[in-house]
Amino acid sequence: MQADRFIDSRKVMLLGYSVLLILTAKWAFAADEKLSLILYCGLLLPFFVLMRWPNAPVLLMVSFTATLAGKAIYAATVNPLAGPDEIHYYEQVTTFEKLSQFMPYAMEQVQNGWMNISAYPVFGMLYMPFFKWLELDDPLAIILFNTVILILIVNNAYKLNESRFAYALPDPDNARQPFILISVIGLMLSPSLMYMSSLFAKDITCVWLGLLGAMLLLRKRWLLFIIVVLYSTGLRDYAVIYTLCFYFLYTQRIRTAIGVMLAAAGLLFMQIGPLGIINAGMLSVFLFISPNPINFSNWEPELLLRTLEAVFMGIILMISVYQAIVYKETRKFYLMAAVLIFTYACALVLVGYVTITGRELDYGVGTIGDNMVRKKLPVLPLIYTISGYALVWCRKIFILKHRKIQLLEAEQKGELQQLNTAGMPLGGTKSPAWHGRLAGGKGDDGHAGTRTT
Repeated sequence: MQADRFIDSRKVMLLGYSVLLILTAKWAFAADEKLSLILYCGLLLPFFVLMRWPNAPVLLMVSFTATLAGKAIYAATVNPLAGPDEIHYYEQVTTFEKLSQFMPYAMEQVQNGWMNISAYPVFGMLYMPFFKWLELDDPLAIILFNTVILILIVNNAYKLNESRFAYALPDPDNARQPFILISVIGLMLSPSLMYMSSLFAKDITCVWLGLLGAMLLLRKRWLLFIIVVLYSTGLRDYAVIYTLCFYFLYTQRIRTAIGVMLAAAGLLFMQIGPLGIINAGMLSVFLFISPNPINFSNWEPELLLRTLEAVFMGIILMISVYQAIVYKETRKFYLMAAVLIFTYACALVLVGYVTITGRELDYGVGTIGDNMVRKKLPVLPLIYTISGYALVWCRKIFILKHRKIQLLEAEQKGELQQLNTAGMPLGGTKSPAWHGRLAGGKGDDGHAGTRTT
């Protein structure tokens, strides 16, 4: 009995099932690449069940199945080596026959160029063991690797929102689970995450490391946090920025977050001037609506789903601004979200400025310097958390208005019955109390409506 207390059966099952997935991947890819992808995705369904997510198994399972279906479609239609970075990452798989050949090379690169190290050997330290231990050489195998990382992203986002989210909800007893479900399902169905996890690229790993670093910092696991941040910084120079963004969000340290934002904006102003601040403000909005829906070329089949996601996020942005203006309970969360988004935008603008000036190109208003669909990925969990929060408050607003209408209709019937019982004419000098409230006027207590401003 005492031994059972020290053994988490769920973790043991997860570990055992992970080993089964690895062995299956090795066997299936040796037989047929496409068959292995289908089989692997099917075997991920029980893996999902072991995660212990919110008490909505049918809805979550349907969403997870849709994620795997989307991954299968992207695997069949998208080339995992779509760009120069993807090609360079895969070249390491074909260049080094054994892991024992790659690791000394990677360590040498880290030791000699740690101030300006390339992400190629750093990312290789993570995916090369997967390829070499399983003796894989097909670039499609990265989809298996990235799909597991995607599951970890959604799992970490769920854990943070379930245990650490402490901002005001409209109805804490009944709204918390819908908020968590919306944020989790949004990440599972995100076309951006589906697409980027189908490429031989580091972006999905960067998102996971940002969430993982924030979780370790929240749990005060200092040594592991330092290791994760150092590794993630080797992949992206500004990894500490979005890692701290998640940390500030869940600790509600608004003053510290504002201080970091002012420091980032000050550095941006010193390097670029007012133009940098303007571009950071524009980019804060563009992080929601990229790919740009106004650009008709973004509605082609290849970009359609990601453009629809941008439209959805644009609507969420407008709803959030409205709720922050009208409902004071939401302002603490939205202020924090705005500070974090702008801080991250300052980091991206500065990186883009360095890239553009290094290529001796012109820099002006609206100049970003890189693929923002790719760069927005690290804060996508934050954006979907904003989406869950906004939609939960929309649900509350509709419920309140529905209840108000029901209450006024009940009062209307009651007062009409009293008038009929008393024999008073309906066109008397005094209007019923409900008449003024239905007209939008103030009641006897001097208040109109349910707004808190």
